[in-house]
Amino acid sequence: MCPTMRPPPDAHEIRAARGLAFCRRAASTAVPRYMESDLIAPHRVVALDANSSLKASYWRATVQETLQQGDCDFVSIAMNLGGGRVFRNNESVATGVGTVAMQPFEGARWRFEQPVSFVHLYVPFRLVAGVCESLFERELRPSSLRMPVGLTDGVCRAAQVIQARLLSIEPTHLILDSWAMGLAEMLVLCLSSHAHRRANVSLGRIPGRAVARVVDYIEASIDQDLRLTALAGVAGMSSYHFARRFKETVSMSPHAYVLARRVRRAQERLKLGASNLAEVAAACGFSSQAHLTSAFKGRLGITPGQYRRSFE
Repeated sequence: MCPTMRPPPDAHEIRAARGLAFCRRAASTAVPRYMESDLIAPHRVVALDANSSLKASYWRATVQETLQQGDCDFVSIAMNLGGGRVFRNNESVATGVGTVAMQPFEGARWRFEQPVSFVHLYVPFRLVAGVCESLFERELRPSSLRMPVGLTDGVCRAAQVIQARLLSIEPTHLILDSWAMGLAEMLVLCLSSHAHRRANVSLGRIPGRAVARVVDYIEASIDQDLRLTALAGVAGMSSYHFARRFKETVSMSPHAYVLARRVRRAQERLKLGASNLAEVAAACGFSSQAHLTSAFKGRLGITPGQYRRSFE
């Protein structure tokens, strides 16, 4: 049996979230019950107890097998990062290095050939169900998602990109929201029972006035940890439709646009002679001076210090 799902939002919560139909409603501080294992524990977690729409945990198993609990509130994607093959329950198909296994909602027993490193990505089921409703106008139940092992499809490729980025940056809420939306779409398109239907992907561009409101909001809040749901709310759209239509409208994702504006704001402050790079990073919404330097060099090819010295 699948574990009991947490209570759905009441009518007041649903009305309050109207126009922010995905990430805000799905984000929570709840810790996925998949974290409960009888023998092993994660050595690193990301956004585990934060009000986040995507959570992650990194593990290393040196035991032969372990039992992990299930959770109907989260879809868990486990990627084998290195070591031996991993087997689920009594199945003969294995998950090799670089491939993905889905964690069943009811939990599972995992067997390891030899020490194995792996990462779990947790996407709220409420978010996946919302994306399914937008794409196919169909309700999604936990039983409507296949839970295979040894995946190498779009879900696997998306998980590979995300886990690699998690090792190189400190993700903001906007990044986590964007990744969660992408994973939710892949789960629906690759693993749901509705995947054979024709998806509703003709969304069009965002009207000019709505784009202007979003741009003004970003400029006024550039020093804050912006949420995809907040940007979608300014545009009067659900997060899912906003993310796709924003990219179609301005030719870059919301996260990429915000990052570009932060780098531009940092350039302006450095031109004016700002000397404390940590203060510049904070004023422009970067999580740290290192984050500023990485984004600045990635976009302009030079460090903030080199850029500042060019105006001395």
